[in-house]
Amino acid sequence: MNVRTLFTDDSAVSPVIGVVLMVAITVLLAATAATFFLGIGQENTNATPQAAFSFEYAQDTETRASAPDYRTDTLKISHDTGDTVTAGNLDVAVSGAKTYEESSDSTTGLDERFRWDELDSGVGADSSVSGGTSVRVNANNVDSVISSPTADGLNLDGATVKLVWDDPGSDSTFTLNSWTD
Repeated sequence: MNVRTLFTDDSAVSPVIGVVLMVAITVLLAATAATFFLGIGQENTNATPQAAFSFEYAQDTETRASAPDYRTDTLKISHDTGDTVTAGNLDVAVSGAKTYEESSDSTTGLDERFRWDELDSGVGADSSVSGGTSVRVNANNVDSVISSPTADGLNLDGATVKLVWDDPGSDSTFTLNSWTD
């Protein structure tokens, strides 16, 4: 081996490595641009509404000797601030509550999902729910939506109520707020 030739020879691998690096950078930039411009990886175009909802619970203190489970509790759900939401896309999911039917003197478990506009007869499905708007979950509103049994009373002791937003652009749902007694 000639050491002098080794130090004086200008040909090397660096031009080949330079070309390989330039091709790799070009491919990486093309893939990044395609992802950005074609929207690959974007699943949902609708953003979950950013809104604050509060719950105000009024527990019935009336007791009846003949019906110890009878109560007429009320839960008021209010939109305090934030994005306006369409009433037809808001659901109130009630679980673990009990309805009382006076005619048969019996209670029945209530695990139902109500649309916001079903609980407020003055609101249509296309109506806007914005700051200051509220709806009540009580025996009268529940009775107007469920078919049987008749809800003469509503006992929310131990119940959970969730305010759920149905994404109109997909089958996804998102819990905006929840209340538990």
